[in-house]
Amino acid sequence: MSRLPLAVATILSLVGTGLTWNIYRIEVTAQQAAFDVLAQRTARRVEIRIRQHIALLTATRAFLETHPGSRKREVFAAFVAGLDLQGQYAGLQGIGLAQLLPPATDDSIEASLRNNYGAFVEVWPDPVPGLRTAIVLLEPHDARNHAALGFDMSTEAHRRRAMLQALEKGEPVATAPVELVQEITHDVQAGILIYMPLPKTDRTGPEGFVYAPLRMGDLFTAALAGSDLPIELRVEDALTPDRPLFESQGYPTAAAGEALASENRLQIAGRDWILSARPGSEFDDDGPLRDTFVSGIIFTLLVLTTTFAVYWQGLAIERSRALAQMARSNAEQKDLLMREMVHRLKNMLARVSGIARQTARETSDKTEMVSRLTARLQAMAAAQDLLIASGTDATTLEDLLCAETDQIGQISTRLSGPAVVLTAQQTHALALVFHELATNALKYGAGIQEKGRLDINWAVEQRQEGHQLRLLWQENISLTATPMSGPGSGSSSGFGTRLLALMVEEELSGTIERRFSDGELTVEIRVPL
Repeated sequence: MSRLPLAVATILSLVGTGLTWNIYRIEVTAQQAAFDVLAQRTARRVEIRIRQHIALLTATRAFLETHPGSRKREVFAAFVAGLDLQGQYAGLQGIGLAQLLPPATDDSIEASLRNNYGAFVEVWPDPVPGLRTAIVLLEPHDARNHAALGFDMSTEAHRRRAMLQALEKGEPVATAPVELVQEITHDVQAGILIYMPLPKTDRTGPEGFVYAPLRMGDLFTAALAGSDLPIELRVEDALTPDRPLFESQGYPTAAAGEALASENRLQIAGRDWILSARPGSEFDDDGPLRDTFVSGIIFTLLVLTTTFAVYWQGLAIERSRALAQMARSNAEQKDLLMREMVHRLKNMLARVSGIARQTARETSDKTEMVSRLTARLQAMAAAQDLLIASGTDATTLEDLLCAETDQIGQISTRLSGPAVVLTAQQTHALALVFHELATNALKYGAGIQEKGRLDINWAVEQRQEGHQLRLLWQENISLTATPMSGPGSGSSSGFGTRLLALMVEEELSGTIERRFSDGELTVEIRVPL
C-alpha cells in the first residue's frame, strides 16, 4: 500500500490540530475581552448611579444654603419629594441633614424634632468626646427613616471617620460598609453613607452634613437589572474586604480552573471599591467551544474521507432552505400582526369618534366639551399605558381601578377583591366606565361630602355559562344633591348613563344597575369573563 495517504493524513492532522488550537485560544481571548467589556459596563453603570446620588447631595446642599426656610420639615420634604428618590434612584434610602451640636444643646434639637415630626425623638445614643451630631431632617419620612431621627452618627467609628474626612477635605466622603439604623426589618443589607459638609449661613464654620444612606443590595440589583449584563458580582471595600458591600446570589464561592473572571476598581467618594465579576447563568460561553469543535470535526473529516464534503454541502443547502422557509414564515407573521394592528386601530378610532360625537351633543359650551372629551380620552390612554406596561396585552382589574381612583385622591377609597385579569377590550371599556363613575363621584357623590367615602368590592362568580365578574361601586351621597345626568342620577338622557350602558351591556355583554338607599349610591356591574 502507498504511504502517501498516511503522510497526507499525518500532515493534515498536524495542521488541523494547530489551527484548531489557535482558533480555540483566539476565541477564548475574545470571550474574555467581551466579558471584560460587560464587567466594565457594569462598573460604569454603578459609578454613574453613585455620582447621580452625589449630585443630589450637591443640589440639596445648595438648596439648604440658599433657601431661607429649608430647615423646616415641610419645605425640605417638598424639595426631596420633587427628586422622586424611590422612583428614580434605587438604593438611595433618603436625604438628610445631620447637624453638629454644641455642648448642652440636645434639648433644643429634640424640641425642633418634635416640631418637625410631631413625635418625641431623643438625641441618641450617649455622646463620645470630640464630636456630637444628630439627624434633624431625613426624607422621605417613612417608618425606616423615622427610626434614624435623632441618631448621633459620630458615635460609630466608620461614620465618625468619614465625617471627619469630609470636614477636612470639604468634599463628599463615603463610609466603609455599615449596617444602617434604618434596617428595622428582616431584609438587612450592607449599606454606606455619603457625607457632604454644610457650612453655616455666615460661613463661620460647618453647620453639619448633608448626607445620604444607601442600601447596597437595592442599588446593585437595580444596576444589574436586565438581560444586557449576564454576570454575577461581588463588591467589596478595599480596606474592609471581609464585609462585602454586595454579592450576587449566584456568585461562585471560588473560581474553578480558567473560568472567566474580571476585576475593576472604582474610586467612590474617597473609597476604593473592588468589583469582581463572574459569568452569570445567561452568559453565552458556548460560542468559542462550538466553533473550535466544528473546526476539529472539519479537519477530521478531511483526513478520513472527502465524501463527507458532499454531505456537508447538502446539509448547507438544507439549512439555507430552512432559513428561507423561516424568512417566509416571519414575513407572514409580520403581515398578520400588521392586519391585527390595523383592525384594533380602526376599532379604537371608531370608539373615539363615537365618544366625541356624543360629548358634543351633551355639551353646549366648547370649553366644557374639550374638557370632558380630554378626560375621557385620557382614561382610554391610561388603560392603554397599563396594557403596554404589562407586556402581555392584558392588565389587572385592581391596577385599572387604582389608575382611575388615584385621580380622586381626596375621596377615601377602599378596594377589595381577588386578582382578575382583563383583556384589552375589557380594559378599554371598563376604563371609560370607571372614569365616568369617578367623575360623577367627585362632582355629585362622595366628593362633595365632608367625609367622602368610596368602597369598591368585586368577586368572581361561577355561572353555568362560565365565570362572571360582579363589582359593587358604593359611595355616600348627599340626599339633597340632584345631578342632572351621569351614572348615579337615574336619568336616561345623560351621556354618562348611555356611555355606561354602551360599554357594559353592548361591548362587554354585561349588566349595570344603580340603586339609592339611605344616602348611599350602589352601582352593580356584572361582566362575563
